[in-house]
Amino acid sequence: MEKYSKIFTVSDYECDRFGQLKIRSLFNYFQDMADDHADQMGIGYDFCLKRGVGWIGVAYHVIFQKLPKWGDQIEIFTWPSVSTPVSGIREFEVKDLSGETLIKASSQWALIDLIQKRPVLVSKHIGRYELIPERMVETDFKKLEAPIKADILISEVIREDDIDINQHVNNAVYPSWSMDAFSPDFLSQNSLSELSIRFKKSAKRGDQIRVHTRLDESLMEQSITDETGDIIYALIESKWQKKE
Repeated sequence: MEKYSKIFTVSDYECDRFGQLKIRSLFNYFQDMADDHADQMGIGYDFCLKRGVGWIGVAYHVIFQKLPKWGDQIEIFTWPSVSTPVSGIREFEVKDLSGETLIKASSQWALIDLIQKRPVLVSKHIGRYELIPERMVETDFKKLEAPIKADILISEVIREDDIDINQHVNNAVYPSWSMDAFSPDFLSQNSLSELSIRFKKSAKRGDQIRVHTRLDESLMEQSITDETGDIIYALIESKWQKKE
């Protein structure tokens, strides 16, 4: 099996106020690539739906070397690298057309029963599929902790636009919410260098959520919860560096 790739031109609506690719847009690219490649492999949405199962994103670990800008052409590569009894690991590499690597990412996907909402055996429902054992990020998707004390606390309203075909908040929205916790000055002076996110529970239309952020110099710990803080939807850890 060869790596699956596709060329994109970064549109203005996919960029932030600095003219760089939004984190939400990047995660949408990743999901599109994963869906398209799974379909090409014969284990995509329609195949899984007939068997009452589905792939869901569990975790990402992303390393940013350079963010694409408005008008840039980029090529994204993806491939499955590891298979476990109930999950799969999928890699992503974003390059410019000269071949320079801009972004590297590894992601973990669980296969779940769509009715029971529980993990099921990949070998039973999907079978064996070909792997390319090359990792973009040598990560074991470490356990992330919710910050005990929040230096910043913001509330978000879940909009209709945040809901996807699965009737819950799309995974690309959570890292976008995490960015809302940072001030315009912070974002003007710092750039994201690394992001780890673990999805815990799906938020739905009507839920009220809060983003708890603990600042520790260049390391940020965040949790996205319900209003009470009892239900955790996602945990995030990010590293930042001063812009040159």
